[in-house]
Amino acid sequence: MESSETIRAHAIDFFLENGADPTAEMQEVIVLADGCYSGRRFFCAELQVIWSPQTGILSLIDDKAETTEISINDEVSTANAA
Repeated sequence: MESSETIRAHAIDFFLENGADPTAEMQEVIVLADGCYSGRRFFCAELQVIWSPQTGILSLIDDKAETTEISINDEVSTANAA
């Protein structure tokens, strides 16, 4: 499993590449499901990143609600319309 610092760095890169103000605050939330750790969610302006450790997928959601999924384990990306 990837470290939280690595996941956070991917989120920051996505935010900056998609026009987020470098001085804007990023929020990070630990996601729980049925009382168990389920991942992390990052927010910056209208952009979001969702990390699922069970699948090793980062879901990158831009301001047009378009989603790109990146497998952190093998760095392969696929784009999907939301």
